[in-house]
Amino acid sequence: MTAERADLAIVGAGPAGLAAAATAAGIGLRVTVLDEQPGPGGQVWRGLERRGGDRAGIDLLRRVRASDAVLRSRTTVVDVGFGGDEPVVTWLDGDRVGRTMARALILAAGAIERTVPFPGWTLPGVMGVGALQTALKSGGLVPDPRDGGLVIAGRGPLVLLYLSQVLAAGGTVSAILDTAAPGRSLATLARRLPAALLGDAAGFVRGAMLLARRALSRVPVHRGVRRLVAEGAERVEAVRFTDAAGDHVLPCSVLGVHDGVVPNTQIGRLLRLDHDWRAGQRCFAPVTDDYGRASRRGVWVAGDGAGIEGAEAAQLAGRLAALDAARVIGVLSEPAFANQAPSLLRRRAGLQMARRFLDALDPPRDPAVELADGTIVCRCEEVTAGEIRSAIAAGAGGPNRAKTATRCGMGACQGRMCGPVLSQIVARETGRPVGEVGALRIRPPLKPVPMGAIAALATGDPFDPEEL
Repeated sequence: MTAERADLAIVGAGPAGLAAAATAAGIGLRVTVLDEQPGPGGQVWRGLERRGGDRAGIDLLRRVRASDAVLRSRTTVVDVGFGGDEPVVTWLDGDRVGRTMARALILAAGAIERTVPFPGWTLPGVMGVGALQTALKSGGLVPDPRDGGLVIAGRGPLVLLYLSQVLAAGGTVSAILDTAAPGRSLATLARRLPAALLGDAAGFVRGAMLLARRALSRVPVHRGVRRLVAEGAERVEAVRFTDAAGDHVLPCSVLGVHDGVVPNTQIGRLLRLDHDWRAGQRCFAPVTDDYGRASRRGVWVAGDGAGIEGAEAAQLAGRLAALDAARVIGVLSEPAFANQAPSLLRRRAGLQMARRFLDALDPPRDPAVELADGTIVCRCEEVTAGEIRSAIAAGAGGPNRAKTATRCGMGACQGRMCGPVLSQIVARETGRPVGEVGALRIRPPLKPVPMGAIAALATGDPFDPEEL
C-alpha cells in the first residue's frame, strides 16, 4: 500500500480543484490532487490536455504541471476519514491502494446531473444530456439520425450548449422538449436582472448566443412540456409528452434528458459535514463560510460541490479555499491573505447574483409531485415510487428507514441518483420540510472496490504518519 503525506490534499481536478492546486503550489504547499477521470479538467474541461479548449483551464493545468504538485488521474477515492486531527484519503489506482494524509483537505468533487424519474427512463437509449456531452467531448460521438433520431428533453443552459455542440459536430436533433415551468414572475425577474447583468454580463451574452443558435437551427421546440414518457420494448423507440397544444408522440432512438445539476456531496456527508437544503436549487449542499471552510476542522469545499455557481465561480472558490487553507496551516501570512482574498470575493459575489437570477428564472420542480407509483426511482435495485410510499405509510418516516425497508439506495451508485428523490418523496408523504427529513447516510467505500484491494488494505502495513 502506498502512503504519502501532503500539506494539502484536493479531491477533484476540475475548475475548482485545478485553481486550488495552482494557488496552493504557488504559495509553497506540498499538494496532492486525486481525480478519477482519465485526465484533469473535470466535466467542464474534459479532455483538456488532448483537446485543448478553455484558455483558463490550460493555464491552470500548465501551472500545476510546472509545480511540485502530485496529480493523480484515474484515481478513485474510496474513503475519507481522520488520523488524529488530520484528514486521511484512501484511494484506488487500478489494483494499487494508497493513502494520503494531509494537513488540510479541499473537496472539489463538482456536480452531478439531477435525476428526475419518469416512466421509461431506465430504457436503453435514455441518457442524461451530461452523459451525451461526455461522449461527444471524449470520442466525438453524436447519435446517428439513421437509427431513429435524437430528442432532447429538459431545461437549463446545458440543453442549449449541447444542442449547439451537436450541430457543430455535424449531428442533428429532431426536437427540443422544454420542461421549464411556465408562469414565472416577471416582476421578480425584472428586479434581479440589473444586478445579474452587472455580475456576469459576459455569461448573459453567451446565453443569448446559444438562444440565437437554437433559433437559427430551426429545430422544433415544444414549450411547457409535462408528463414525459419514454416508450419502447428493448430500448427507447419514442417519447410521449403533453404541452399546451395537447398530447404528442415523437420517434427517437436516443432521448437526452436534463433537469439541471446538483452538488456532489457524497464525501462531505461521509465526513458528517453540516449540510442544508437549498430550496431554490432543490438540493442539499454543505454549510461553508465565504472561503469554503466546512463545519469540520481541516476541511474546505470549493466549486459546484458547495453549491451550483458555474465554472468561473468555481475557480474563484478554489483559489479562496487554497488561500484560506494556507493561512490556517500557517504558510500564508494575514497581510498576504488580505491582499488577495477581497478581490476574489467581490468577483464571486457578482457571479452569485447572476446565478440567483438563473435560479429564479428556471426553478426546478419537485420530482415527487407527478411521480406515478409504478415509476422506478432506484434503478440499481428497481424500487418503485409506490414501494417507497408503502414503506413510508408503514412507518418508514425517513430516507434511511425507507432505504432499509425497500433497498432504495443500496445499489452500485449508493444513492447518488435516487437519494435526493427519496428524500423529497418522504418529505411530501409526511408533510415535513426536506431539510428536516434529511439525506441518506453515506458509508465507505464510496465506490466499488475489488477484493484484491480490500485484501491489500487488510494485510498492508498500518498507515503510520511517522514513517513518511
